[in-house]
Amino acid sequence: MKYRVYLVMSAKSGKAYIGKGPDGRIEGKHNKAFHQLMRRGDMTQWESEPFSTPKDTLIAEATAIGIVKAFGKNMQLVNIQKASRKRFVPRYPFPFTEKKIKEIPRAIIVTLSPDTLPDGDCRVAPNSAWVSAKLAERARKYWAFKRARVELWMQKTSCAPRYLVAVAKGSGRILAVFEIDNSGWLSDGVNRRRKRIVAVPLNYKNEPNANGMQGMEYLGNRRGGAVSYGSMVG
Repeated sequence: MKYRVYLVMSAKSGKAYIGKGPDGRIEGKHNKAFHQLMRRGDMTQWESEPFSTPKDTLIAEATAIGIVKAFGKNMQLVNIQKASRKRFVPRYPFPFTEKKIKEIPRAIIVTLSPDTLPDGDCRVAPNSAWVSAKLAERARKYWAFKRARVELWMQKTSCAPRYLVAVAKGSGRILAVFEIDNSGWLSDGVNRRRKRIVAVPLNYKNEPNANGMQGMEYLGNRRGGAVSYGSMVG
């Protein structure tokens, strides 16, 4: 049996559907959005050369979906299944592991998108050839912290966070773990003379694997652009 990846696209509507299956699958039943797409006057259909196994086809489909999601800014996918992130994700300069972790008790956890931030600092993308110290700058700012809370952490109580953990948006991979300098909250250059604390002070910006968790998959709670805290952080 031949397995293929197929694409249905309407340039005018900016919509596309990427699927997989044996020969003839494109003619079968799909979701409502797919069949609406098929009725458009400018609809075009594409299909790949056949793959030898269903698994190879699955990887190829995930790759195609990942490319459209990453670079097809003017194209909307109408797929039921868009979960390409397990098989096609931004490249990071460290190995992934099969280990998963649900809780990092003494941590401040931030979620980073794989893009460069278009601000005055030109904060780097956390992928490909980043330098650890530059990634540290991306991960540690800018986040708001209440002054009273920071002052409590500076007393080195058991509720103080030990690690700043940067997690990849989507895949949940731990990109880096930096050790926090709790004595430096008010003396850090970015925080000095500010009414609100906005950057996490770090001990060693060149050490992105402070607790050995880099490359693991984080399954714990994340709240979008806001920081999250481990269970022991007060």
